[in-house]
Amino acid sequence: MVIFERYPHVNDLLKHYISSLNREDVGKMVNEGIKSEEQAELFCRFIWKMVEAINEDEENGVAVLGSTDNTEMLPDISYEVTRLMKSSGFYSVWESVSKSEMS
Repeated sequence: MVIFERYPHVNDLLKHYISSLNREDVGKMVNEGIKSEEQAELFCRFIWKMVEAINEDEENGVAVLGSTDNTEMLPDISYEVTRLMKSSGFYSVWESVSKSEMS
């Protein structure tokens, strides 16, 4: 199971965007854990889609978890996902996906 502890509000954001982006596949991974490189890549790509959605919601004034601007949580998301990927052995996947998403 994927649970973020240092910044627990990241769990709430993750649940919200899994639902709003209709990504039951990612929800299943969060519940069961990330067990393969393929799952790690899918999860990392979802995180980037979530970041895009957070930015779009902020630009459109959409309230999520009681706030219309959750962009201040982006460093927390980065910290938690980096920590997760390092502890699960998939940090190189996170680096690779992040590099491709930022270019």
